[in-house]
Amino acid sequence: MDKVALTIYLIVLVLSPLLFGAVHTYAYTLMALGILTGSLLLVIKSIKKDIKTGAYQVHLPNTSLNLLWVILLIFLFFQVIPLPESLMKLLSPETLVIREKSIPASIAIDSTKKMIGWVSLSPYTYPVRISIIRWTVYGLFFLGLTQLLNSRKRIELTIFLILITCCFEALYGLAQAFPESGYIWWFKKTVGEREVTGTYQNRNHFAGLMEMCLLLAVSYSAAIAERNRKRAVSSHKTRFRVRLSRFLSGEQRFNKRTLILFAGIVMGIGLIFSASRGGMIATAAAMLFMGILFMARGGHRRKGITLLLFFLIISIYALHIGVEYPLGRFKSFEISFENRTRLAQKTLEMYEDYRLTGVGMGNFRYAYPRYQPAEVRKFVRHAHNDWVQLLAEAGIMGFFLFITGISYYLYRTFKLWGKRGDPFAVSLGIAPLPVMTAVAIHSYSDFNLHIPSNFLMFTAIIAIGYSALHLESNHGREKTLYRSNVIPLKYRGIVALLLVLGLMGWTGIWTIRHFVAEAYCNTVHNPTLNRDQNPPLEEIRKAIRWDRWNGEYRFKKARELMRIRDVNIVNRSQEPGARSQEIQMEITKALEEAVKLNPFEARYHMELGWGYAYIWRLMDYDKKWLAAADISIDRAAYFAGDKSPDMHVHLGNYWVIRSKTIDPTNPEWEAAWAKITWHYKKAKSLTRGKRLRDSIMRFVWEYYPDIEFIKKVLPDDQQPLPLQYLK
Repeated sequence: MDKVALTIYLIVLVLSPLLFGAVHTYAYTLMALGILTGSLLLVIKSIKKDIKTGAYQVHLPNTSLNLLWVILLIFLFFQVIPLPESLMKLLSPETLVIREKSIPASIAIDSTKKMIGWVSLSPYTYPVRISIIRWTVYGLFFLGLTQLLNSRKRIELTIFLILITCCFEALYGLAQAFPESGYIWWFKKTVGEREVTGTYQNRNHFAGLMEMCLLLAVSYSAAIAERNRKRAVSSHKTRFRVRLSRFLSGEQRFNKRTLILFAGIVMGIGLIFSASRGGMIATAAAMLFMGILFMARGGHRRKGITLLLFFLIISIYALHIGVEYPLGRFKSFEISFENRTRLAQKTLEMYEDYRLTGVGMGNFRYAYPRYQPAEVRKFVRHAHNDWVQLLAEAGIMGFFLFITGISYYLYRTFKLWGKRGDPFAVSLGIAPLPVMTAVAIHSYSDFNLHIPSNFLMFTAIIAIGYSALHLESNHGREKTLYRSNVIPLKYRGIVALLLVLGLMGWTGIWTIRHFVAEAYCNTVHNPTLNRDQNPPLEEIRKAIRWDRWNGEYRFKKARELMRIRDVNIVNRSQEPGARSQEIQMEITKALEEAVKLNPFEARYHMELGWGYAYIWRLMDYDKKWLAAADISIDRAAYFAGDKSPDMHVHLGNYWVIRSKTIDPTNPEWEAAWAKITWHYKKAKSLTRGKRLRDSIMRFVWEYYPDIEFIKKVLPDDQQPLPLQYLK
């Protein structure tokens, strides 16, 4: 049974990088289901019968990373469970503000109704649920792999598969870059053709894979070098004829060390020609740290020569190929560093608002537009600094738990490493530490651990190091000796087993539900399959039935209903009365549900505001729906930030139309004009060019055909448009 589980684990480990880094739904679903299947087999195998008592027992692995996995898993669940309002005021007051804005405006205007009640720490729980699924999968993979790598043979098999995979990645990337074919499998590269990315779409993520595998190759080379040297010493009296026979047969020339050295050189060249500055810096620092660790152990100082040899050969080959372009990217290092520092500073502003418990794991991409600086126009999915992003998403509490779990792991690892004398355990058992160092440094400027295949590879290397440290010789055979919690399958044992199986079952069910929902209606970014971004209404409804927590499904449903409504009106296939109003009410309901699920999205609030304003046939329109529209538009302005000039143009347009429903002698009319002015000025400050200014003035002219009004609303140092042009 364990052979089947190991096979599944290794297949997943190899396929994940090859499938574009497993960033797309089909790839990470395959990864998750494969790991869950292998883990289920191991759980069944862990139920054993005690020979002495005849009672059944469950054996749960006890590793140095159990603490980190369990406490962060509990913290993630803590972010999504509903908590009373009184406790929320202490833990996260800003979340209460956000939750108030998630209440549909049509309900919020009625002060007699209860506003909040019990809410979760994360304003949008869907990303946290996805984080729980992935964290569970990664944890089960580590625990399972450490149990499966119970011999030197299995450890070395896993290392060889990893190095072969990474070597292929580097060779494939080099082959695709230098002929300038510009393709990754069937998909046209979106980055520079000269940049080596392997099967990844981003050079930094490819560089993250290379740095981890290169460090693993160095550690493994050092481990088998010591073994080969001892063999050479012990067999110096071997007869000359036998030694000559081995040499001629190629055993001496094509040994493991030669293959590892070749793989390391190829990966090093791939790393350099990825042109990832963070990857090169992180790898160099990790190599230095590894050398210091070897120097700290007597009898292992010669292994520093291995590091020097890797550096030397990689540099010679890189110079021969030409490193002008990769090194040339360091000329813009200061500018790039300033841009990423600006992102990090704005992320820290988010942290200040959610200081204690964070905004919710995975919520950065949704909450950040409100903080995004005006000079950054593109959509930002990550902070390009995993440290500050973790601080913003998990707060002080989550960050402290993470540091505590990592510190415990490092303490246990260093303590055991100091006791080991076997060269294989010393050299390979320390591999996770320089790998963690490289990832920690690289995470200061990129987000490698958000890429599923890289996190899986990171986990696999830690499991390899952990297994190597616990490798002991027993009756001539090397086996890993682990500590495990043996619990009788009674009371506590049954509860523990049910908790594990329940967690695995919940993870598997929602992994499948998420996949099926995405198959009907795509919301996860996936350019490689060219998915339809606007599926039919029935498919969107099916997606909602499979996964009701994703707010984007509701928004897409509303947009599709808008299209159907507009087509009906244009084609006059329906009476413009009852049927259009029925569709509009369905649109409004879908948008209200989207806002309740994800209150961070300014476009949800804006469309909801326009939707309320569209319901002009109802009796209570002025008192209820128009007031609700004003609230939703104000909420959209709250979340819009400085990201999108078009958003502010739409909001300004709303207030232009709205001002026509207000008596000019009413103070509310002046308030509406103040909002018009603010939004239009904000839009103009976020973009350059005359086209936006002209479109704004033409729109205002339709409702206020007076050039003096336009000048008042749009003060501009430039010469105003001529009156005849506006006509």
